[in-house]
Amino acid sequence: MDLLDKRESAVDVVTRRRAWPVLLTALVLTVLSGLLLPGSAAAEGTSSESTVYANVVTGGDGTRTPDIVSTSANNAVVAWREGLRPGNVDMGYIRYSYTTDGGANWSRPQMLAQETSAFAWHYVILYKSGSELFAFMGRTPIADTDDDDGNENADDGINHNGLPINDTVVKRSTDEGHSWQTYPATFPAIPNMVFAGHPLKWTNPANPDDVRHVMPYWASQRENGVLTSKDMKTWTKAGSVANGNADTVKAGENQIALSQSGTPANELVMVARSKDDYAMKSTSSNGGASWSPFERDTSLPSADTSKAYFTKDSNGQYLYIYNYPVRSANPPDPAYRDVLYYKTKRRDGSWSAPKSFADGTEPEVDSPGTTGEGWDTYAMADEYAPGKFFVVWEYDTSRIKVNRLDISDAS
Repeated sequence: MDLLDKRESAVDVVTRRRAWPVLLTALVLTVLSGLLLPGSAAAEGTSSESTVYANVVTGGDGTRTPDIVSTSANNAVVAWREGLRPGNVDMGYIRYSYTTDGGANWSRPQMLAQETSAFAWHYVILYKSGSELFAFMGRTPIADTDDDDGNENADDGINHNGLPINDTVVKRSTDEGHSWQTYPATFPAIPNMVFAGHPLKWTNPANPDDVRHVMPYWASQRENGVLTSKDMKTWTKAGSVANGNADTVKAGENQIALSQSGTPANELVMVARSKDDYAMKSTSSNGGASWSPFERDTSLPSADTSKAYFTKDSNGQYLYIYNYPVRSANPPDPAYRDVLYYKTKRRDGSWSAPKSFADGTEPEVDSPGTTGEGWDTYAMADEYAPGKFFVVWEYDTSRIKVNRLDISDAS
């Protein structure tokens, strides 16, 4: 902040006939006023991009689908899936890195969940509850029981696509993500259950003492629903959206937030990636026990690219970060994940026009560890102050990046 912040300087009111002590006093007051009075509001947009991790050596091993959670403006942790071998997708081991200086520097990557000869990991999702951090991870077997997994060597007895997902494992950190320990938790048996969005706390408007954690999931047959828990240890299945697998819907990688409307109180909103050109939206007025059918939201582009991040910030404003084809109008050309945009919506307002978030340069020469397409994809975010977010995403399947996004003054 400029200590002499475009306000009238005390020097301007000192005449030439004033004595030097008066001038000195005026200068001191000017400096103090710059320290004590607030400066102008920060402009909306991004700042402080950094690279958490880079790997341009090993063969392509699928997108890393990173996630991020913060405990302050200086402290955050990123976790991601690191692939096992070329040709495998959606499976690997889980690594993490943390920052203590607001993202300028990141720790050496450490192991959160190692693969073994028996199993690997499909995903990781992070969550903050009070002073504790939690990592939810979906486990998948190494041995392949399905000869049709989309790989040219499908009959080699090795899992190539991270399915089935046969267990959910949780780890907890009590030191802002610097170290993690296994946390016992139980989950319902839902085929191929994936957590792709952050959970949230929901308070029953009829009983303020009834506070639950609500976790979005999607599973086989495009089942999009939520789990609930009061203690983070025992999770039970609540409701799901009836038409998630309809031909015109094909929803997945769902995210949830509290409604802006407040009517009914504490209504939940679910937004999901869709086969349609636009995302699908559903609502629940009873904490996720039941959901309205999915309907397309023509304000939220989807185009069936990768998952989009959706949340409501502390100021009551919606944030939506998403991929959309720019250099290719006909997916599945790989270039359709090349650009990340975001949109915002103030309470009682309309969604903003698309705003640029990330568009990395396409590499001129392919390296063994990249797609060579310059993808910016799989964004996730976490709010560290009202309207201010850490955002993580993967660039070119070779680098995990983080940037700050300030929407506190968005319009």
